[in-house]
Formats: sequence, structure tokens, C-alpha cells
Amino acid sequence: MTHSFEISDLYIFSLSKSVLSSLELMYFDSQTLEAKPKEQEQVSNTGYISRPQPRVEEDDFERFNRKRSSAGLTTVSEDQFEDMMDQLSISGSESDSENDESTVSYLNTQSPFVLFQSPLLDAGLCFGAYKTVLNAKNEDPLENLKKLASLGSGKSALFMLGGGHFAGAIISHEPISTKGNHGSAEELRMQSVRFLHHKTFHRYTTRRKQGGAQNASDNAKGKAKSAGSTLRRYNEQALEQDIRNLLAEWKKELDGCEYIFIKASGSASHKIIVGYANSPIQNDDPRVRHFPFTTKRPTSSELKRAWIELSYLKILDLPKARKDEVEREQRQQEALARSRVQKQSATPKQDSPEMEISRELVSLLKRSKAPALISFVKKNKVDVNMELQPETEFANTPTMLHFAAANKLSHMCQVLLVNLKADPAITNRHGRTAYELASQHARFSFQVARNILGEDYCDWDAAKVKEPMTKEEVESILNEEKRQNEEEAKKLIDEQLEKAKQEAEEEHTKKFGRGKPLGITEQQNLSSLTPEQRMRVLREQRARAAEARLGKLGK
Repeated sequence: MTHSFEISDLYIFSLSKSVLSSLELMYFDSQTLEAKPKEQEQVSNTGYISRPQPRVEEDDFERFNRKRSSAGLTTVSEDQFEDMMDQLSISGSESDSENDESTVSYLNTQSPFVLFQSPLLDAGLCFGAYKTVLNAKNEDPLENLKKLASLGSGKSALFMLGGGHFAGAIISHEPISTKGNHGSAEELRMQSVRFLHHKTFHRYTTRRKQGGAQNASDNAKGKAKSAGSTLRRYNEQALEQDIRNLLAEWKKELDGCEYIFIKASGSASHKIIVGYANSPIQNDDPRVRHFPFTTKRPTSSELKRAWIELSYLKILDLPKARKDEVEREQRQQEALARSRVQKQSATPKQDSPEMEISRELVSLLKRSKAPALISFVKKNKVDVNMELQPETEFANTPTMLHFAAANKLSHMCQVLLVNLKADPAITNRHGRTAYELASQHARFSFQVARNILGEDYCDWDAAKVKEPMTKEEVESILNEEKRQNEEEAKKLIDEQLEKAKQEAEEEHTKKFGRGKPLGITEQQNLSSLTPEQRMRVLREQRARAAEARLGKLGK
């Protein structure tokens, strides 16, 4: 469709009267995104257009029907509602929350735009302006748009900072005339941007290949001491000083700006521009806005592109209603209510004190926290031979000693026996002692404990523990075992290497043949030899021929 307006007519600060008079602010339901008529709205004290609040005395039945109506569903009778209450046990007061209430507002566009319908556009299209430009949260967007269009003159500031790049500009709201210029519509709009002041800086502050600012790396990992990191720190400080000197130089211009748009990657970068001591831009300055879209590397061209994006009305598709999503959400809420009731009806089974103690003991054993285990047992007066709970889980390892032995916790076995005086003769339901469940290394702990505690400590034979051993004897056995393992490993490696070598030789022979002995044959070219070498070879060949002839005569 050919529109009855030019692109320049959509410039917010000089909006054409035909476009401005055709605009009508659009309102949307927060849940369904359906467009709603303005008559259903009321204005609150803050200027936020919202749905009238329900009566305080509204009951569950009325609330339920109102939600169904807002979702485009048919209402139910009171009897039907009572049946649903009996089946689903839905409590309106339980599920009621401010988030569930649908509101109607021009802010409910699910986008950074405020939308306006206009007869100048095809059906399904609308105009859009950025909420941040029109201060939509605090003022009526259409009235603010009319005010901006009537002002004519004015100026705004744009600043971008990131990756060691900075770009800043003071832009006049009065564009440069591009009449007679050549280029696309986008190029002409870029040419129309009037810079009153602009400046760019760049310093090496970003870590190559790794990315990220040097100060961020210092905060995360500590200060590096390389030459590159020192240079980047210096450049960060220099860039900060350059920017603040520029802001001080532009202070009078900034005081007269209507908008100040800032893009700074990270809070540290933001503080370079805003809120420092004697800054011309303070944190609570109502003119400060953020770019509501993604920007590229800070350059003068990017500032122009961003200003064009902010200062022109957009032609957009109307948002699609989402009744299906609302119905699905309502079904999910009903299922959630059902599950909540079922959970409430089922009385939760709390762990017994024995189970909680068992859980803590097992945790300490698994982590081999010997001092913590000793402290816990003594502080809570726990019987070291207590049966771990629940029985079904610890049927094979009913005591701490059984558990430590079965899980190859050699050191903890010795701690339980020597320090906590556990009984090694206790058996599990299969009649096996802790020693019988232990690995070979863990069994050494039992034998060392037998040597330390003595034969009178318990019936070691009933516990199936073998003869006592000293720590030195165990260490000798373990060292010998380690030596044998290393020798076996070395032998195995040598065998594998030899096997691999033979396989490589066989593969080479299979592919290229066995080869021939080096030497000079009759077919070899003798031209590469010296005369003396050639004569020697020929003499040898003649001698061999003579020997062959004599041999034949002798026969």
C-alpha cells in the first residue's frame, strides 16, 4: 500500500498534523493481548490506565466468572460453580493474587512500544513509539506526543560506552534538510541528524581473545601482573578521565537537554558517566533513559542510527491475541489447585530422630570426616553400634562399621574401632561381620586395630578378623604389592609395545615387501661412480665370471 505520508512526517519532534490527528491510543488486556476500547478504562493517580478494581465483597463465584469472561469463555451458573468446587476443591481466596487479575492498559503490548491505531494504515497495522521516549509509565503517551510535536526546537544527549569505545553527542531536535540529496530513505534520515557536538574515544582496555574488561577480570581473579594488564588498567583510568572531562566541557549543553540516553555495559561503565562526584548527570535525573534496543559498537554512525530509531514512529503489526494461552494457563491453575488439595490431604511423614542421626552419620562416613564424626557421636551421645535407619536401606550394613567396611573406607574403619570402640563381632541379617564385607585394604585396618586394642578387647575370632598386624607390616605388604603392580604394569606395557612393533613390521612387509640387500648389480647405472670405483666394480664382475667358467670346466 502507498501511504499518504512521507517518512519524514513520522519524525516525533515535528510530526505532521495529518498523522498526529489520526492517532488513537490502543489499550490491551494484560492476559489475552486483545485490543480493548478506551471506555472500559479509568485513569489512576499515576496516569496508569487500568481496569477498575473488583469490589471488596466480591465472592469466589463472581471472581471465577469474571476471569472466564476476560479470557473469552462462557460464564457458569452458581450450581455449576458449586459442583466444580466440590470436584476440584478450588478456594478462590487461596489462588487469588494480584498477578492473576487481568488489567487493561496501553502498556500491555509485550513490547517496548506504545501502539496507536490510525486510518492511514492498512488493517492489522499500527504506529508504534518507544515507551521510554513518551515517558509512558507516568504520562499519557498521546498527550506527550502532541507536546513533543509542538515544541519544535530542543536537543538531547546520547552516550555509548563499551569495550574501550566511547561515543557521545548532543543532537538537535531540528533535523537538517535533505532536499536535493540522493540516497535511500535510511541514508537520507542519517544525513538529516544534526550533531551540535560529538566526540569519540577509544583505548585498549579489553583482553584480547578472552574478552571482558580488565577491571572485571581483576575483581574476579585478582590483579594480574603482566605488562598487558598494566597497560589496560592505565587505559581504563585514562578513558574514564577523558569521558569525565568531556562531560564537564559539555555541562551547559547537558543542562538544556530534554533527554539523556545512555548505553553502558556493566555498572562500572555506567558509573563513569552517571552519579560520580560533581557529575553533570546524577542518578536521580529524570531525563536519563536507556536505549530500549540492542546497539552496536559505539561510533558516531551508531549514535545517528540510534537517534533515528528513537525519534521516528514505527509501522508495526498488531500483537496477536492469545486466548489459547490463557485457557491453557487456567487449566494449569485448576490442575495445580487439585494437586495442592491432594498434598494437603496427605499427611507428610516426618523422619524419625534415628533416621536423621543415621543420615548425618552416613554423610560424615562418606566424606571421611573423622574428627567431625567423633565430635558428633560424643556430643549427641550416639551408640557407635546403633542400627542405621531405615532398616530396609541398611539391611546389609546395619552399623557404621559395616557401612565403612563395605564402602572401602579403611581409615574410617580404624577410627570406629580404635577411637570410638565399635564392636566388630556384630553381624548383619545374613550373618556376616564387618570384616567379611571389607576389601583387602580395609581388612588391614581391622588387623591393625586388633594389634592396637589387644586380644582382650573382643572375640576377634568371632569377628572373623585374622591375626594382628602392625602398621609397619601393613606398609611393607602394601609397598611390596605396589612394587609388584608396577612391575606387572611395566611388563604389560613392554609386551604391548613389542606386539605393536611386530604388527607394524608385518604391516610394512605386507604393504611394501621385505626389501633387497643393498649392493651394486649388473643393471645398476655406473655412471655416477668415479673412474676408480668403476674399474674396481668391473674387475670384480670379471673375476666372478671367470670363476663361474672354471667351475663349469671342472665339472
